[in-house]
Amino acid sequence: MQDLKAIRKLIENTESQYKAFAVSAQQGFDYYGNKDDIKRTGAAAIDEINGYLKKKGANPLRSADNRVSFNKHKIVVDQKTGYLFSVPPSFDLPGGADEGNALLKQVKDTIGTQWPKVIKQLGIDASNTGKAWLAYWINEAGEFDYWYINPLTVRPIYDRSTVKKRLKYLVRVYDYLTDTGDAVTRYEVWDDKEVAYLIRPAVTAQRPKPQIEFEELPNGDYNVQPHTYGRIPFIEFQNNAHAVGDLPMYKDIIDALDKLVSGFCNDVDDLQEIIWVIKNYDGERSETSTDADGEDIQKPVDLLQMLKAKKWVSVDENGGLETVRGDIPYEARSALRDILNEEFWPAAMSVNPNPEKIGNQSGDYMEHLFNLLELKAGLMETEFRNSIDEFLRAILRYLGADEQKQFTQTWKRTKPQNAESIAGIITSTPDTVMSDETKTKLHPLIDDWQGERKKVEAEQKKKEQNTLDLLAQQEKRQAMEQQPNANDGGGNDE
Repeated sequence: MQDLKAIRKLIENTESQYKAFAVSAQQGFDYYGNKDDIKRTGAAAIDEINGYLKKKGANPLRSADNRVSFNKHKIVVDQKTGYLFSVPPSFDLPGGADEGNALLKQVKDTIGTQWPKVIKQLGIDASNTGKAWLAYWINEAGEFDYWYINPLTVRPIYDRSTVKKRLKYLVRVYDYLTDTGDAVTRYEVWDDKEVAYLIRPAVTAQRPKPQIEFEELPNGDYNVQPHTYGRIPFIEFQNNAHAVGDLPMYKDIIDALDKLVSGFCNDVDDLQEIIWVIKNYDGERSETSTDADGEDIQKPVDLLQMLKAKKWVSVDENGGLETVRGDIPYEARSALRDILNEEFWPAAMSVNPNPEKIGNQSGDYMEHLFNLLELKAGLMETEFRNSIDEFLRAILRYLGADEQKQFTQTWKRTKPQNAESIAGIITSTPDTVMSDETKTKLHPLIDDWQGERKKVEAEQKKKEQNTLDLLAQQEKRQAMEQQPNANDGGGNDE
C-alpha cells in the first residue's frame, strides 16, 4: 500500500467502472426523491421548443410547461422495505445452552438499538441503486460500531481469479474540507490488512489537473494504517443476484405517466385562453416606448401578445373577430392512463394500494395480492442473509468468539392478514407436529417471540411453584388433622 503509482492506477481503473453505476444509482435516488426525468425535460421534451417560440413572440398562448411527476418509485420501494424490515430480521443460536445464550446476549448487546434503522436504510439504498453498503469499526471507546454509507462513495474491486466473488480492494471516495479550509477529495483504499489515505486537491486556475497524493501525518509519514479486522470492514448488501436496482423494471411506465399527465395539464392551461381569428385587422402595428435616455421610440407590436394582455382589439367596418377553442381528448388520455397504471404494478412486482376488491378478504386472496411482492422480497432476502451472516462473523471476531458459529435468522413479513384464522390454525395444531416455541414464533400477534417465550416460561414456573406451594399446604393440613388429640383416650379413673 506504499506504492503510489500502483494505487493511482487502481483508483483510475475504478473511475471508468464507477461511471455507469453512478448514473443508474443517482437516477434511483432522484426518482425516490420525486425528481423524475419530467422535471428536467418537460412534457414530451417540448421545453426547448416553447422557449424558442417565446423568444420569437410567435406562440404566447401555447406556453404552459407543467412538469408533474408521480412519486410511484418511492411508494414501491417503501412498500418493499416496510414489508421486509418493519420487523427487522432477528438472530438466534440453536441449541439453547447456557454458553450459547450468553454469547447471543453479547451479540445482541453489541448490535444495539440502531439495527432496525440501519437495516431498513440498507433496504432502501439497495432498492434504489442495486447495492447498499454497511461499514463497521472500533470506536474511540473500544466498542464495536456500524452504520450505512452512501453507495455512491464506494467503489469495490473484486478478485476475478475466483469463481465465488470475493472483495479484494475497496476504494471509498468523498469530499471534505481540511483544517485550513481547503476543499479536497479524499480516497480511502482498503485491503484486508491496512488502509491508505490519499487526497486530491480541488481544481483551481493554478492547479488545473491536481494529482492524487498520499495524505501526510504530522510527522511527515504517509497515512497508511494497519487494521486488525481480518477482512475489509465494508459489507455489500445486494438488491438481487445481479445487483440491479428496482427502477429499471418500470421506469418507462413512470415516464409515460408523467408525460401524459403533464401534457394534459399543459392543454388545460393553454386552452383556457381564446384563440382569435381576425379579419381585415386595421389596428395598432406599433407602440410608443421610451429608451434609456428618455427618448420616444416605436416598437413593433405582436398582435397575439397584445390580445392576451388587453383582451380586446379594434377592426374597421369590413373586419371581424371570431374565437376558436381547442378540444381536449380526455377519453383517450384517461384510457391510456388506466392502461399504464394497470401495467405498472405487475411490472414493479408490487401491491396496488387501490385494488378492485377491498374489505375483509380471504387468506388465499391476500396471498395472491402479495404474490409478486413476495417474489421480489425473497430475492432481496436471499442476498441479505449472506451479508448479515458476514456482519455477525465480524461481531464474533470482535467478541473473541468462534467465527464459525452458525446463527439462525428469522424474517417476518409485514402485511395484512387474517389473524384470527392463523391463530386458529396454530391452536389446533397438535404438539406432536409443532413445538410451543414455533407456535409462539409464528403467532400473528407476537412481534418479539423470544421475549414472549421468556414470559411464558416465567409464568409456567410461577404456576408450578404455586401448585407445589398449594400441595405442600394441603399435606401439612392433612398431617395436622391426622395427629391424635392430646385429650383423646384419656378417661378419668375416679
